Amino acid sequence: MISPIPRARVSVLLLSLSAWAAVFLLWRPVLAAGGGNLSLKTPEVTEKNGEWHIKVRIDLSRPPSMMHMPMRFTFSKEAVDERAIMSKGAEPVHHRVVLETATKQIVGLDVDFADASGKVFKSTYFEFDLKRADGYFEAGEYLMGLAGPDGDVGSNQRLTLKGDNPPVYRGAMDFTEKPSKQKGPKIQQVSSGLDGGDQEVAKNDTPAAAAPQGGDVSPVGTASDMIPKSSFSRTQEEVAVREHPGCGCFTAGTTAGSMAGALSATLGVGIILARRRRSVRHRPQL
Repeated sequence: MISPIPRARVSVLLLSLSAWAAVFLLWRPVLAAGGGNLSLKTPEVTEKNGEWHIKVRIDLSRPPSMMHMPMRFTFSKEAVDERAIMSKGAEPVHHRVVLETATKQIVGLDVDFADASGKVFKSTYFEFDLKRADGYFEAGEYLMGLAGPDGDVGSNQRLTLKGDNPPVYRGAMDFTEKPSKQKGPKIQQVSSGLDGGDQEVAKNDTPAAAAPQGGDVSPVGTASDMIPKSSFSRTQEEVAVREHPGCGCFTAGTTAGSMAGALSATLGVGIILARRRRSVRHRPQL
């Protein structure tokens, strides 16, 4: 049979568990931050010559292994100080505009943890500048965090950058202006700044040269004949053919072609007569 636990012992156990839970809750941010701490000495900074000068204190759990440790500062933009112009000719009015999605910017810097003698410490004061010219930083509210080689250092700090952002017109647009009577784009004479020298420009008001009035036009130079002279020279075959006026026909001279035709005709007639004679001889008599 198991004996019941005394009430005094139960109360002692509960107190011990409560104490350990309290210690854990107190040290949880430090453990999550890598055992260090970050404190912002300038939570509000005014712009000077387009820059904001920031000063922080960094405490590590132990001295770093090097004199200059590379660390990352993360800036999350949460709100912007907007200078809005509500009507034409009015002065800009400051408006706090909260961003729906915070944009982040990471700045990598080498933090010095040593003094002039070269001794390394676990804590240091560090100062740096944020420039508006970088395109990200402007007057507004930021959440700054720090991370080192061993992880995050301390908790995030809120930073406010004060200054005058470029004004933005937020007034109503005026559509009552009368449109210009000129149609098409407005053409303006713009000088490129380059010296092109003296150039001749066409002038429309200069009268053109007068055309010649009347008179005969005399030819200049020599031109070739439309029909070449070589076309009148006859070939040998044309010389052999003579024309007979009045009959409209041509008489060809005695040539080898004409004699061959006559002999062929005579030979054909002789063959026909010989065949007839043979047929008469062999015809049977009744």
